[in-house]
Amino acid sequence: MRQLLRNGLRARRRGALIDAYFHTHDFPKLQLGAGEHPHDGWLNTDLHGYGRSDELVYLDVRKPFPLPDGSFDFVYSEHMIEHLTYAEGQHCLRESLRVLKPGGRIRVATPSLERLAALYDGGEAAESYIQWAVETLEPEVKASLAGVVINNFFRSWGHRFVYDPETLSYALREAGFVGIAEAPLGELEQHLAETPEFNRLETFVLEAERAH
Repeated sequence: MRQLLRNGLRARRRGALIDAYFHTHDFPKLQLGAGEHPHDGWLNTDLHGYGRSDELVYLDVRKPFPLPDGSFDFVYSEHMIEHLTYAEGQHCLRESLRVLKPGGRIRVATPSLERLAALYDGGEAAESYIQWAVETLEPEVKASLAGVVINNFFRSWGHRFVYDPETLSYALREAGFVGIAEAPLGELEQHLAETPEFNRLETFVLEAERAH
């Protein structure tokens, strides 16, 4: 009973925050998995609170979004979709399509499987990233090797399915998006903000559109 009451209170609070957001924003923008990087002017959502209950609205992207059809101009996620299975990611993308207005856009920033594999090719940038990753991300094996970094990437932080541009393009297309194109990292991307050179090495961005 106590849990049901808590769930009911959370649902009412969430509904009030969502209603207030729509009443005060003419260009609604939805961020999924905002975490520690909420953006001003966005409806910032996450599965966890991160001590930011005044900035984050509870939303589990594995379930139907508690949001109306065709209500947002933009949907964004950064380093979130790789924490879902492929099937869960498809659900998230289809729900994102549903809540977008015709002509609305989605932007997805996520780690690149292709670039991780390229660590084996070596080079100064790859060697610097491998050294940083081993020193910073606490892998099981403390050796500056590409295999250690890649294994750690798949086994840590709850990662479930890591994409490359081709696979994410396929997923977006299967979900119903059109106009899929790769985009450069921009001001929205805050992952590894303290080491942007490593974020550029690790992350790729795709944008797509809901057809008119």
